[in-house]
Amino acid sequence: MKKTILVISLIFSLIAVPRVATAESLSLNDPEAVFAVQNDVKIIVRGNTLRITGAAGMVVDIYNVTGQKVKSVRLSANDETINTGLPRGCYIVKVGDLVRKVSLG
Repeated sequence: MKKTILVISLIFSLIAVPRVATAESLSLNDPEAVFAVQNDVKIIVRGNTLRITGAAGMVVDIYNVTGQKVKSVRLSANDETINTGLPRGCYIVKVGDLVRKVSLG
């Protein structure tokens, strides 16, 4: 019960987080978005891939909207691209202390 309440509150708190986009990350022909920057860790989403920078040695956990972990990857490099292989939709990505909602697809 506590886990369900925690997941629901996490989802509701992340819904209000705006998508961060910079002139460097977006152009009319390039639908890439920087979703989060914290302690030099960046989560960059492009289609169905995640590019994580500044997180060498950390674990990336991806959860679906019901709170189930659907993928976990340990990063070996400081700049790594992960092809998620997940269906289009909203997911919660956790890298170290950084947790953000992203849209894949």
